[in-house]
Amino acid sequence: MLAAARRIFALLALVMTPLPGACDVLAAGPPRGDAALPTSPSPLESAFSARAGEPLRQFGYDLFAPVGEPVQAEGVAPGAIQGDYVLNTGDALLVTLRGQKSFSKRFSVDRNGQLVVDDLRPVTAAGLTLDALRQELTTTVAATWPNTDAFATLAEVRRIGVMVTGAVRRPGRQEISAFATVLDALSAAGGVERGGTLRAIRLIRAGAGMTVDLYPLQTAGRMDGNAGNADQPLRDGDRLFVPPLGATVAVAGPVKRPGIYELPPGAGPLSAMELRDLAGGALRPGRARLLRFGIGPSGEEVTEDVADPDAGRFADGDLLVLAPQREDRRDELRLEGHVLRPGPRALPQAKTLAGLVARTDLRPDPYLPFAALESADPATAARILRPVDLAAVLAGRDRRRLADGDTLYVLGAADVDFLTAEPVLALLRGERQPPPDACPGLVSLARKLAAEPDGPLATGPQAHAAAGLTGARTPCTPLFTAVPDLLPLALRHAVLRLSGVQRPGFYPVAGGDGHGPATGARDAIVESELPRYELIGHVRHPGTRRLSAGATLRGVLAGGKALKRDVYPLLGIVERFDRRTLIRTWLPFSPQEVAAGRADRSLADGDRIHLFATEDIRSLVPSGHADTTPSADEQSEPPMLAALLDPAVVALIGERTVQVRGAVRDAGGYPVADRTPLPSLIAVAGGLSADADPAAAELTAATGSRSIVDLGQDTGRTVGPGDALRVNPRPQALEARAVAIEGAVRRPGSYDIGRGETLSSLIARAGGLMADAYPAGAVLTRESERRREKEQFQRQARELERTLALEVEKGEPVKAENVALARQIAAQLRGAEPLGRVVVEADPAVLRTRPELDPLLEPDDRIVIPKRPLTVAVSGEVLHPTAAQFISGKSAEDYLGEAGGPTRDADTSRSFLILPDGRARPLALSSWNHRVDVIPPGSILVVPRDPRPFDALDATKAVGSILSQLAITAASVSVIAR
Repeated sequence: MLAAARRIFALLALVMTPLPGACDVLAAGPPRGDAALPTSPSPLESAFSARAGEPLRQFGYDLFAPVGEPVQAEGVAPGAIQGDYVLNTGDALLVTLRGQKSFSKRFSVDRNGQLVVDDLRPVTAAGLTLDALRQELTTTVAATWPNTDAFATLAEVRRIGVMVTGAVRRPGRQEISAFATVLDALSAAGGVERGGTLRAIRLIRAGAGMTVDLYPLQTAGRMDGNAGNADQPLRDGDRLFVPPLGATVAVAGPVKRPGIYELPPGAGPLSAMELRDLAGGALRPGRARLLRFGIGPSGEEVTEDVADPDAGRFADGDLLVLAPQREDRRDELRLEGHVLRPGPRALPQAKTLAGLVARTDLRPDPYLPFAALESADPATAARILRPVDLAAVLAGRDRRRLADGDTLYVLGAADVDFLTAEPVLALLRGERQPPPDACPGLVSLARKLAAEPDGPLATGPQAHAAAGLTGARTPCTPLFTAVPDLLPLALRHAVLRLSGVQRPGFYPVAGGDGHGPATGARDAIVESELPRYELIGHVRHPGTRRLSAGATLRGVLAGGKALKRDVYPLLGIVERFDRRTLIRTWLPFSPQEVAAGRADRSLADGDRIHLFATEDIRSLVPSGHADTTPSADEQSEPPMLAALLDPAVVALIGERTVQVRGAVRDAGGYPVADRTPLPSLIAVAGGLSADADPAAAELTAATGSRSIVDLGQDTGRTVGPGDALRVNPRPQALEARAVAIEGAVRRPGSYDIGRGETLSSLIARAGGLMADAYPAGAVLTRESERRREKEQFQRQARELERTLALEVEKGEPVKAENVALARQIAAQLRGAEPLGRVVVEADPAVLRTRPELDPLLEPDDRIVIPKRPLTVAVSGEVLHPTAAQFISGKSAEDYLGEAGGPTRDADTSRSFLILPDGRARPLALSSWNHRVDVIPPGSILVVPRDPRPFDALDATKAVGSILSQLAITAASVSVIAR
């Protein structure tokens, strides 16, 4: 009953024991088993790497588990145990009997090699196989208990000791499982060091030895070596010795596993083919040059071509380097850029431009008027770029033949948009230095302009047009990063289009005289004479159409018929471009009002009408829940739609948002074009929820004024951008969460409660108290009180640490052990978990006569009505904490005497009594005070610890109070645990 309380008092007793500080732990260093594997190259690796010109590592040493990781769990066998396993001292078996005698127990083979099972004669198990033991056990059980079946399984494998010495990271005796092999023992010793051999490991058993080679395991998956196996089972007393590393050779070049390899002991030189196979083979088939780098008699390095790859020429210290005779490609074309599958193509199957690319090869929205063909100049063999009319190629009009190595680059919309980006326009205006983080395309353009200050790009129509343009801050595309010279080529063949396109700007066109599509500034600026507009987004038929005279939004949207069903009804945007100033403006409108005929707007040439889906709008606008904080991912990663839209459109949507909160089905932010009727806003938010109170909605204007709105009556009220609407819910008759009553009541369980419900009504609903109920010991725990007590403990911990810090700053003599003890108490305060007990009166008879004592219940309250106890507990600093029998009239001294009396660390002057209902009151235990205290059953008498170690601190009183509070918390735990 008092187990939980005694655990806490035991923790208090440990307060006097100093703990090692962090400095001591750091000074001790990390555990030996946590050391990491070496990552720096060994001297041998450094020497071979310098000779080969590439990093080379010694083969095979990453086979072992990292240092400190066990080979297998303690006492666990790898897989199922076979019946031929030989038992010995230390093995443990699970013996199960079923029949006349039934039990299932674990027994170990003792030092005498016997297995002693309850009520059976001992069975000699050492030296028997598991199957033989099962037969012997079955015979013994049948002789003792007829009609009883016996079963035995191996529960724990014995441990054996193996001595591992030589070039290992952790030499010495290794305790390993009886199932362990040579490889397991080496891993337990931390693995073989890079200065040790993997091909001549010695296993010594009973004076005889055998050699273990680990190379076959890693090169062919076999365990067999020349004279021993890597999976050779070990026995107790075996020894493993790892000699130094033997003769080594290295393989470099395009092989699958370049590295440094150890030669078999006693074997002759290896051939180049044997070394190539040891390195996994060549990366690419075909003939290759074989170079041998050997060490001469005087230490010089000798290089020679290996004419016979099957001759044994490679010995200790030699290096083999493979070099393919040819690594170039033949009969290859490439298709790159805005295509579905960029990469190489075969020249024999695509001899012309029309055969290289088709419409099925292109990604959506390719740019057809211009592409670039990279080929070799016949005169100089230099790679040059030439413009290509991709539309003519796809139509079959351009069938020029291609040569080996030609590459066709296809542009997309993003590549063309970048031609009018602000960094490009800045260079065309005269700035000759690109930004520090400029992509290679911008660097190439800057060099071209600097090299030809009087050329067509620096003085032509592009430079004149750039002076009056305002570009976007779009990033450089991957195509201009991979092919830098493509950017100045596209600009030199570009014209400025101000209408008839989605975005006014530079558009390259293949043709002309090689310097551009036109020679004059007048011809380089193209402006369509036919007025047009464009529908974009969530409409049935998006695209560009001719603008008729007097066209309006209502006519263009066909009274709403051109819109999709789930279009966002409260906001659309007209993007208008002024050709003279090259400035865009954004004009919001309400698609709902336009479709209903209550609003309209005239359109102008070049207008782009943006419509949005409701789902897209919700992804752009933050949630309207006031108590919702965006996660780190939501704050750092913008929605996908935001990355596709113009930033000005996204900003406009955010600026015109109305927040809708409270009792609606889909609370959140909803952008509006202008003043919008409240019913339209509520409809977009999914309508009112079932618990909404439409007569008590709260409207807060962007100016800060607030008013109450009746949604059923004020149908003409409107809201505008920046306003906020909260629909309040109706008052709830029931609390959101239930309370629980347990213990000595007739119907314990969880009960829903109404507002203002009391404890007496809950007890009545639970059927009343049982005959043996003890209402004086009722326990009510409350979450709000638990949080308050937790915060109090945290505050006391901070105050204790602050007081300690002030004592140290003032230079007062404070013992180091007292500082450590104070910090331990602060840590205990932070880790203590209070129950949040509230002292209540739970006797229904008392509550009927004194209703002011009847407590109001809160959600998640828990009430425990215990049975009448017959004991009084004595805890704290007593010789024998106990639960003494309750006797009416018995004094505190009597109960303390039954617990053996106080210890020498006790502070009897501060002893207190915790009553069954949770209240605490002091006791008088001194010899001169003969006052008799009434101690009811279920009470706890607590003798606290004397806070004398802290008498040098100003916090002595605080420490005593803290110890008492922890004791009261422990008493509450003990009451709940009854």
